[in-house]
Amino acid sequence: MVQFFVLKGKKSQGDYIIKVVSYNEVWSLEHILRLLKIIFDSEKCNYPIEKGLRGPVYLLNAITEIAFGRDIELVLRDYQLKRKSGSKVQIIEKLDSSEPSQAEAKPSITKLHEVLE
Repeated sequence: MVQFFVLKGKKSQGDYIIKVVSYNEVWSLEHILRLLKIIFDSEKCNYPIEKGLRGPVYLLNAITEIAFGRDIELVLRDYQLKRKSGSKVQIIEKLDSSEPSQAEAKPSITKLHEVLE
């Protein structure tokens, strides 16, 4: 499971810290940028600009619209990026503190034999 913790930042009013946790490993912006690079490269191959397609520009435009304040639900709809199946990602907003508690930071893993007991 992937969890996103949205926490209040300290740099300014309206500053947020986003912690992406997957298998108890926190992702950094470096990880996210490296992942975006792979996605953009894939989009170049699947939708080549040389053939009149939009390639990575399509996703970049969606990201830019969100960066400049457009409602994310509208962007997801207009760019047809909304997942059709249910999401297995949790977004947890903890804006009243700066750090997630230990229980939130380390989700418990239920083992099969514990469930069957």
